[in-house]
Amino acid sequence: FQPFWAAALAPFCSAISSNQAVSGDDAEISILGHGDRLAVGDVVEVELTITASDDFEYLAFEDPKPAGCEPVRIRSGYGWGDGVSANVELRDSKVIFFVSRLRKGKHVLKYKLRAEVPGKFSAMPSTGFAMYTPEINARSNETQIRIDE
Repeated sequence: FQPFWAAALAPFCSAISSNQAVSGDDAEISILGHGDRLAVGDVVEVELTITASDDFEYLAFEDPKPAGCEPVRIRSGYGWGDGVSANVELRDSKVIFFVSRLRKGKHVLKYKLRAEVPGKFSAMPSTGFAMYTPEINARSNETQIRIDE
């Protein structure tokens, strides 16, 4: 991680096997590492872990999608979880969380992707920044995944 100023971003992905129910208690969950393999149809839950050193307002967290994946959720809109509310925008190349208020401490933003196209893909670094104070920012590391048929 390369934290800047106020926050540290840590992307964390877990794969839910395509032959298991995503919402079921018996879903096979594993943590993905750099270069790990998925199969077409696998669902990946992406977690952006944010550690805020202070209370902040008006933040944006951008997470570029690997090219072979698409969001499970098909509409942008408001979301709530882990004590954080955010407007979530699903774009062609990334998912963006707009957070009005973030309290000091550790928080997790989540969304799900489905592996759809076979190949080797990069997930570019996630970024977080204060919308009106750009010197407050954070960046994660790049990671790679491979999607098999």
